[in-house]
Amino acid sequence: MDVFVELMKGLLFAGIAVAFFVLAWMFLRLASIFSQTEQSIKDVSEQVVPLLGKTHVTVDNINSQLGQLDTAVGDVAGITGELDQTTTVITQGVRGGVIRLSSATAGLSRGIGTLFKGENKPKEED
Repeated sequence: MDVFVELMKGLLFAGIAVAFFVLAWMFLRLASIFSQTEQSIKDVSEQVVPLLGKTHVTVDNINSQLGQLDTAVGDVAGITGELDQTTTVITQGVRGGVIRLSSATAGLSRGIGTLFKGENKPKEED
């Protein structure tokens, strides 16, 4: 029975030794994975940080251009309002001139008709 107990102790120690080596191997693999992950994160950081800086500069340039565009649109809106007012004034002036010219032409036509035909009164329509 002592031999059996000694054999079991030997198997137990061998099993523990194998488990220890398997755990050591797993920890070494895990350390390698963490090392690779750390290097990947460093590589990504080295590439992302300059891209973020460039993106910041690009966004600043876009904001500047949008500010200039806003100013230009405001100027165009002001010019459009002034053009609308000018068009209204010109339209009213031309309309008044056309009405006066039409009235003068109608009066002149009636006067010439009366002069040559001898009509004193315009005919009233029935």
